[in-house]
Amino acid sequence: MSKPVVITITVEAAKLYGMINPKQVDIDSCCLLSDNNSGYSPDKTLENFTSFVFLNELVSWDGLTKDSGYTISIDSIVYKPKPDSVNFFDSTTIKGSGGSSGIVKAKVKDDKSLIGKTYIYSINFSVYKSNNDFKSFSIDPKLQINP
Repeated sequence: MSKPVVITITVEAAKLYGMINPKQVDIDSCCLLSDNNSGYSPDKTLENFTSFVFLNELVSWDGLTKDSGYTISIDSIVYKPKPDSVNFFDSTTIKGSGGSSGIVKAKVKDDKSLIGKTYIYSINFSVYKSNNDFKSFSIDPKLQINP
């Protein structure tokens, strides 16, 4: 059954914010992806985490942390054109709502040719400390259209 999908990135904000020039593996180790539609990664990596979304339905991305004094803002979602990737949305870059707790929302195209295809993208997010200072990071998961 078709429904909106919410994708959440949970970040160890204090740990990630405190890193100087972190490598992608360090960023990934501080992040956990989940969604409300049984998304998973067969090898437990963020790069292979796949959320299953639906044609003509809303997808939302939000960020959480349990660390006091920190917030997570989803700055943008950016399509990564690759031979095995198709753009599911009307724009290659979907901007967030802004601020220290920003989210991103976008509606999947209503195009049956997308069923079974993969959307490879980047989640660009920022870790805010006390709503003033922030550091920006990126992770690269996937979406797939449910039939």
